Amino acid sequence: MSQSVCRVLAVLTAAIMGVACAPLGAGAGGGASARAAVDAGIATAPTSTHTTGAATGERTDSLDFSVHRLGGANRYEAAVNVSREFFGPPVSRVVVASGEIFSDGVAAGPAAARFGGPVLFVKSDHIPETTREEILRLRPSSIIVLGGPATIDDAVVDGLGTLASGGATRISGPDRFATAAAVSANAFSAGASTAYVASGRVWPDALTGGAAAVVQSAPMLLTDTRSLPEATRTELRRLRPSRIMLLGGTTSVDPAVATELAAIAPVERISGPDRYGTALAISARIFGPGRPGVMISTGANFPDALAAAAAATHTRGPTLLARGSSLPTGTTSELDRLGPDTAYLLGGTASVPVTIAKAVQRELGVCWAADPPTDGRIETITSAPATTTPRIAYTLDMGGRLDGAADIVRYLTDHQVCTTFFPTSIMASTPEGREVMDLIAAHPELFEVGNHTVHHCDLVAGGGGSPTSLPCQQAMTSSFIRSELTGAESVLRALSGMPIRPFWRPPYGSYDSTVQSIVAAVGYPKTVLWSRDTIDWDPDTTTQQIIDRATSPPPPGGTIVLSHLGGFHTGAALPVIVETLRARGLIFTTVSGLYRQ
Repeated sequence: MSQSVCRVLAVLTAAIMGVACAPLGAGAGGGASARAAVDAGIATAPTSTHTTGAATGERTDSLDFSVHRLGGANRYEAAVNVSREFFGPPVSRVVVASGEIFSDGVAAGPAAARFGGPVLFVKSDHIPETTREEILRLRPSSIIVLGGPATIDDAVVDGLGTLASGGATRISGPDRFATAAAVSANAFSAGASTAYVASGRVWPDALTGGAAAVVQSAPMLLTDTRSLPEATRTELRRLRPSRIMLLGGTTSVDPAVATELAAIAPVERISGPDRYGTALAISARIFGPGRPGVMISTGANFPDALAAAAAATHTRGPTLLARGSSLPTGTTSELDRLGPDTAYLLGGTASVPVTIAKAVQRELGVCWAADPPTDGRIETITSAPATTTPRIAYTLDMGGRLDGAADIVRYLTDHQVCTTFFPTSIMASTPEGREVMDLIAAHPELFEVGNHTVHHCDLVAGGGGSPTSLPCQQAMTSSFIRSELTGAESVLRALSGMPIRPFWRPPYGSYDSTVQSIVAAVGYPKTVLWSRDTIDWDPDTTTQQIIDRATSPPPPGGTIVLSHLGGFHTGAALPVIVETLRARGLIFTTVSGLYRQ
């Protein structure tokens, strides 16, 4: 289609849906049919193991894999969300620990799993409302409270007692070692095959070892650095374990303690060079491949891993640690070995950043995402150079009609199609748009969002606009152009929770060097166009034509495909496009993933 014809059609249909026209020199694809077109709706693609790079000899990844964040506004809410994910009412018992200090609750996970319930948190002087509501949902027979009055007030225990038919019982000792021993004595009978022992002075080894203790139905006991506390010794003698798993290196637990433990039962020490290495060593020693789930928590704080340990009864997998915004050396290879169906990220993005989610998705999933570039170079991106691992960026504009848009995003999520979206803020703010943005926001490991302006005006010639042309009937001044980008950014960032800069897509593909300079000055130096246009905004474009334009002739690696959320037949064409391109060895990625290759 010529640029002039496209421009006329775009103005005529702008009230129906925001349209992007092919920039001069950009091809639209075409050619023979890739596959018989589906008639209507979104086709159901098979859920199975899929080789992402058959032509390049890459490993096999799974369409069944997903990343799932269990976070919240704070540690109390995050613990509740873990509970909601894995525990349904009624439960026998709920274990409650302090959300402020780790000492009395560090051994809570294995006991809670034994009791058949989750670990929830309270403050020293009151029960957070989110915790109260979760206990009421679970309808436990009784509640176990860990720690003495110095940790959790008697009034809090009394309040908890009103939430369960059997009341609340405090389990505590004169110190953290005695409390852990008392917890073990209440949850585990004598004759245990295994008992775990970790430092009670620092929390990481006990918490990452908690999942291992859970799957082996073993208690977690605590030791001092240089001597074995008498309470721990007494409890181990009562348990009569066949072996003792000692967690952590000699800096955390002195060899003299190992010698004391060996007088009770054979000892096996599991350790690494640091807390991250110890978590990996525990995983490698205890957990075989084919795990249903793996937990990933921050290595910098205790609450998220503490709350999640009991969930290992369901995940049957380890807890691994993230180091800031990166995965420690050896983590990706361990994830490959474990092959989990789900990676659960514990805590919000301040604890486990989105970069971790993207790294895990790249390692175990079938599509790639990356962080956006930070350089300020002004450039126009229509494609990327081909590489030995061929990738393709599927992009969806959201500037008008949104019929079926939410179903398209659900398909992309379910089938791991990493995608870059370019919404206008006016459409993102509609009820239909907010639903779409919520779905996008839930999966930052798969999706990214760029800027498509507020009103979808032609920023060079003026006019255009969607869903109404009225805001665009004015001169395209520098001030107006800036406001179209900055106004959209604040809305899109609030709705998606994602960074919107530095990518923007000009409505109608209309831009010039003046416009690029203006938008670059407000944070958008990267103008994203396309090299394949499906023209799905046109109601006369058939499902088969959309498929053909995306898939035939076979697109090379580095191709950027343009489609539209709410395109008239986009939902019907999409499953065929995805399956066809994957069968040809192409990996779907975001524009950032393509840019960074």
